[in-house]
Amino acid sequence: MKLLTQKKPRDFRINNLSRKEIGITVLSLLVFTFQASAASSINISDKNNTVLFFEKTLKGTVTDQNGLPLPGANVVVKGTTKGVQTDVDGTFAITVPDNATKLVITFIGMEDQEVSIGSSPLKIVMKEAGQKLEEVVIGYGKSKKKDLTGSVSSLSKDNLNLGGTVANVGQALQGRASGVQVQQNSYAPGTNPSVIIRGGNSINTSNAPLYVVDGFITSTGGSISPNDIENIQILKDAASTAIYGARGGNGVILITTKKGKAGKMNVEAEISDGFQNIIKEPSLMTGQQYANYQNALNAENGRPPLFPSSFPVANTNWFDAATRPGEVLNRTLTFSGSDQTSKFFLSGNYLKQTGSIVNTDFERYSVRMGAEKKFNDKLNMGMNAYGAVAEGNNSDFGDNILSPMFSIQTAPPAIPIYNADGSYYKFQGKDNALALLLEPTDHTINRLVNGNMFLDYQIIKGLTYHFGAGAEWQENIQGKYTPSTLVAGAALKGSGSEENKTYFRWSTEQYLTYKFDIKEVHSITAMIGTSNQKDTYERVRAAGTGFSSDLLTYYNLQGASVYLKPETEKTETKLTSYFGRLNYAFNDKYLATFTIRKDGSSRFGPNNRFGIFPSGAVAWKISNESFMQNVKAISELKLRASYGITGSDGIGDYSYMSRLSSWGVTIAPDEFVAGTEPANLANPNLKWEETAQTDIGLDLGLFNDKLSITFDYYKKRTTDALLNVPVGGWWGFGTQRVNAGVIDNQGIELGISTTNFRTDKFTWTTSLNVAYNKQEVVSLADNVKIISTNTSNPSGTVSGQEFTRLEPGKEMGVLFGYQYAGVIKTGETYAPQPLSAPGDPKYVDVDGDGQITAKDRTYLGNTIPHYVAGFNNDFKYRNFDMNIFFQGAFDYSVYNMTKMVGESSTSTDALNRWVAGQNENTDIPRDGYYKSTYGSYVNSKFVEEASYLRLKNVSIGYTIPESALKTVKFIDNIRLYAIGQNLLTITNYSGNDPEVNGHSTNNLGGGIDFNSFPASRTFILGIKVAIH
Repeated sequence: MKLLTQKKPRDFRINNLSRKEIGITVLSLLVFTFQASAASSINISDKNNTVLFFEKTLKGTVTDQNGLPLPGANVVVKGTTKGVQTDVDGTFAITVPDNATKLVITFIGMEDQEVSIGSSPLKIVMKEAGQKLEEVVIGYGKSKKKDLTGSVSSLSKDNLNLGGTVANVGQALQGRASGVQVQQNSYAPGTNPSVIIRGGNSINTSNAPLYVVDGFITSTGGSISPNDIENIQILKDAASTAIYGARGGNGVILITTKKGKAGKMNVEAEISDGFQNIIKEPSLMTGQQYANYQNALNAENGRPPLFPSSFPVANTNWFDAATRPGEVLNRTLTFSGSDQTSKFFLSGNYLKQTGSIVNTDFERYSVRMGAEKKFNDKLNMGMNAYGAVAEGNNSDFGDNILSPMFSIQTAPPAIPIYNADGSYYKFQGKDNALALLLEPTDHTINRLVNGNMFLDYQIIKGLTYHFGAGAEWQENIQGKYTPSTLVAGAALKGSGSEENKTYFRWSTEQYLTYKFDIKEVHSITAMIGTSNQKDTYERVRAAGTGFSSDLLTYYNLQGASVYLKPETEKTETKLTSYFGRLNYAFNDKYLATFTIRKDGSSRFGPNNRFGIFPSGAVAWKISNESFMQNVKAISELKLRASYGITGSDGIGDYSYMSRLSSWGVTIAPDEFVAGTEPANLANPNLKWEETAQTDIGLDLGLFNDKLSITFDYYKKRTTDALLNVPVGGWWGFGTQRVNAGVIDNQGIELGISTTNFRTDKFTWTTSLNVAYNKQEVVSLADNVKIISTNTSNPSGTVSGQEFTRLEPGKEMGVLFGYQYAGVIKTGETYAPQPLSAPGDPKYVDVDGDGQITAKDRTYLGNTIPHYVAGFNNDFKYRNFDMNIFFQGAFDYSVYNMTKMVGESSTSTDALNRWVAGQNENTDIPRDGYYKSTYGSYVNSKFVEEASYLRLKNVSIGYTIPESALKTVKFIDNIRLYAIGQNLLTITNYSGNDPEVNGHSTNNLGGGIDFNSFPASRTFILGIKVAIH
């Protein structure tokens, strides 16, 4: 018998009972004792105000979802302070009153869990916090997903593209979130794709979103290792992004990195190796075919043969000589752990990608560390640090003739690679394609270190103070060297350069958050804060020619006999901000959110130094209304609406002021005096580009969220878009940068996720996202009616020509050129082209004036996809798992300039050219497009529909059963897997890859495929082992 005394009476009071009643009661309790647990006891006291009740001892274990014990978990009787902690094996024993009904189990990094008290032993499995993303990160805070009033896409680590060649955030996101267009413009190792949220807002500045990693606004967030990501929130509407003010106009991507896993130290090691095969190889002529083709052309044009009979015609496939199977290596090692008050995470990753073009590679080492400590109920602190070093060779595969791919695809196959002595063969005094690929040095090194810390302190109940600070340092080094073994290098006796760029950022933020309820009906959260940021950019470049040896390449610039003029640069930018947010909920049915931010930036002109960016949003939880309680099929139904104003401050440093540049002035014979001159025309009114956005959304959950649907309609207008406007020559400049343009984007987004089947053995889930966006440039400036963009030169002797044109009423990146009508036939008289000869290209007289002129050019197609989609299926059967993921983009075109060049150089298409009396039933002209008096090589023949659907990822995995690992006690689990990437692409596009989109740095000139890096198919095998 155990006596417990209590100051307050509970079940009944002894002093109110007679001795007879006490005796009967005790007898009854003794009878009940025989039915109770052996661990139970009866508590009796004769003292006044003493309670009589039962106590019993409960036992159990607490583990994570992998079955690993959680030592130090708190087990508390609900409604009391009575509790215990689990031991090293995750077990506990707790004595509870017999009238207790529930236990509350808590552990840092895990979701709190309530369990009903039943018979011992209890087995409690904890879930990682945020695993279902029920609580999501928003700007300067967190929110329950069901309480969001804005448009936010949430992705956990399990919903990202991972493994293989996935080396950055953009690749991990592609096809996974509605309204997010990710375009892999190049398949060269280490390249980052473009990421645009809800269409581009800007004509001349970046359309890239803002990246925030663990609360730190970073310029390098898109390049972090996807293996370190725990979850991603994509803020799309103004109600979500306006809290970031002048930097939120292009959307915001919030990344939360992994933190320590619950329990004692856990070590995970992952190794994967793979190879790549080029998906589509160009069809090139043999050596003899090329010799015959060139000799025939020369004969037709009255020139001697290029390859006379005495020439030993070789048969070189330059594409085969320059390519190889690619290789991908990935190594990851992580350490993590936590107890009831702290957690830590440390990871290291090594990624190496050997490109499918020789002498192209990418290698990266990265380390991430995170720690968090809860000192008491009021104070919580944490830190994050990240470091990476990446190196690459031959990273320039842009849409120009300097790209190695141009030489590879136009090199004469009739010549050999090497001379008899092993030296490179030269033809007509020019280096061959392989020499141009292998001999030059083009080396890039990127180093990055950033770190941030935070402190949360609860001043009083509901009132929390947050302080955060961070810094980031980045260095980019590019070294180039042209050796004397090449023609260009021999002329200069070697030419080398090194350019070093450094970026440094520091920032601080602090804000107060106050949460309180009024009568459990009104829920209010208020936040107010301030932040400061400073960016510094420095650049230095040195170059020289005339080296005694090529051995040291650009590492020996001091050995040059001729030094080129050094270049240096430094810029600084400061940003000061004030922001606030108010969240209100009435009866958990009607929600409202209001935000405001004031940004002051040194980038803005003195007449517009500060900008104010407000937003408001409301939501109605229809499913919480009383009239919906009997509608069991609907688990969630919420209607959202928002409006807000955001900005884009990417206007460049010092753009509003007249900058000075060096200028040399000769004032006497043989005398040179250095001087300075203004570099641009000042504009004190220059400011941010401003975007106003309206969003209407619906969140629907059916059948206990087995079917979830999210729908959004948005319309946004960007005003004050930056334009270079022509000004009178009396100013001394041709243009001035002003805020003038207006751009509209509107679209719809649909996301559907379903749990199709779920049992103890088999699970099948599906997700689908589809988005449509239509862009229109409403107006430019009063004296700017058209903005044109030219191609790069298609050859060394032909200049670039206009291929996109922007004018009001159109969208950016619309192709512009002639409509191709075939080839002039023998005996044909085509009046609009009176000077054309048989075999010349023929163009449509669009304006009907009887002659082919520049006025006959017209719009040929949009290069920005109007639709993007992703379709994902996950299967799990016992210990097997499988993922199948499709991704696609639709309703857009690409100008296939590579095909155009190939028709008049080395492609087998040239074998089908027009030849008088032999091959006149063809649409390929006799001698290409460059020499024609009429039209242009920018024509509709090479504008192709590029819509595609791609089997982006297939993975199959097997986790070895726990029973098979019992003999190896320190191993928790082993997973074996295989991944295939880019396995199948369904498209009508005839070029290298429909996703290729040249001119990626120019918002107006996209949609050109010229000398792009070959797309590859990837196969990966890997193993992941977790130990403790």
